[in-house]
Amino acid sequence: MSKLKPGKSPGRDNIHPEFVIHQSTTTSGWLCAFYTSCYQRLKLPKTWRRASVIALPKPNKPAEDPKSYRPISLLCVPFKILERMIHSRIEPVVDSQLPREQAGFRRGRSTADQVTLLCQDIEDSFQDNEKAGVVYLDLTAAYDTVWHRGLHLKLMRTTPDRHMVKFIMETLYNRSFILQTSSGQCSRLRRLKNGVPQGAVLSPILFNVYIHNLPDTASRKYGYADDLAIMLSRPT
Repeated sequence: MSKLKPGKSPGRDNIHPEFVIHQSTTTSGWLCAFYTSCYQRLKLPKTWRRASVIALPKPNKPAEDPKSYRPISLLCVPFKILERMIHSRIEPVVDSQLPREQAGFRRGRSTADQVTLLCQDIEDSFQDNEKAGVVYLDLTAAYDTVWHRGLHLKLMRTTPDRHMVKFIMETLYNRSFILQTSSGQCSRLRRLKNGVPQGAVLSPILFNVYIHNLPDTASRKYGYADDLAIMLSRPT
């Protein structure tokens, strides 16, 4: 709760971060007990599974093209607190099993590290009179296409707490969203069958688990979430 930032938009329940930041100790105790009940019973309020998506136009893009908009997903604040609690418990276990070349959303790692390492390896190949070839990969709609059954299997292999894995998967099932425009118009309810929620605290680490077992190659890999570069240097 201490990591909440004021001024953020609320989710479907209309609970602002300020409500939680300034709540009494009695309310905090009740909320913690409610989280415990959700975890033990493997159940979540329906409103926590529903997101409000705001479409923001990209600069210099045609307004009539749906691809010209960047979706921003607004989730319920109490649910985001619960996700942070889960994240703090699984991160030490999961992070130690992620490959070294994955720098996305990990402590002490950044895109600058990967760019520096790639540039250094290219420079080293030139110094050795070798040719360096690099291929850059960017997965389309990476978060939206995560296969739930595959993610469940990989979580079972990386996280020893089976009940925790079941609870994490429960937060992903039966999710839905409503698209809202700047003019106040709303779409009909849309249900999600795959993927991890956009804007959710757990989504980055879950995606890292989902792709952590990429096959070994002779090429060097440099990854940041769904962005991947592979490089190979040879005399010819």
